[in-house]
Amino acid sequence: MGSKGGSKHMKRLASPNYMKLERKQSKFILKPMPGRHTLDSSVALATFLIEKLGVAKTAAEARNAIINGKVEINGRVRKNQKYPIGLGDVVKLIPSDESYLITVGKYGTFEGKKLGKGEGKRTLKVLGKYIMKGKKQMIRLNNGNIVHFDKEVSVNDSVIIENRKISKVLRLEKGAHCMVMKGVHAPEVGKISEIKQGTALRDTTIKIESKEGSFETIVDNILVIGA
Repeated sequence: MGSKGGSKHMKRLASPNYMKLERKQSKFILKPMPGRHTLDSSVALATFLIEKLGVAKTAAEARNAIINGKVEINGRVRKNQKYPIGLGDVVKLIPSDESYLITVGKYGTFEGKKLGKGEGKRTLKVLGKYIMKGKKQMIRLNNGNIVHFDKEVSVNDSVIIENRKISKVLRLEKGAHCMVMKGVHAPEVGKISEIKQGTALRDTTIKIESKEGSFETIVDNILVIGA
């Protein structure tokens, strides 16, 4: 028997904790399309408009606004109601000229932070890199984008995106400031005091000093936000 493939639907009761949704409000919730973000780290665009911003009361209202080009993601109009949005994305409502940066709340749940006019910088994590023809270095970011960058950068470093271009690299190193993206310490901010390199069987761990005290977490859970 052939593989059935993934389900096209999602029940609220089974939705990832990241979405932080009311579980008993209705039976089903719109499932994000696969691609740039993983299922447990994204929400569908229409869900964000209804559940988080409240600018649409029903799925039909959200769908009409999206199809009519009234919503931008990272500077581009997106017309798919299932378009996935996650950490580091900027959602702009064209009619009201309001923008929201997707960040993390307590325990790494989904949050939308309203931006002031002129604010548009994004800090994204480097998840991978490779060399293309012509010795072009391409880097893969945590929002699914792959961009050309010819300067030195390492996996787990962060880059600041401004006007769709990389303006600065933030190194993963001792003394750097970081934010915890996942786990019980999210979204605490602190300074890296120690980096314990991992092995083939053990993840690299980071010791962080914050206002709440010191703790350790794996490197996958943090985002470098400052030098």
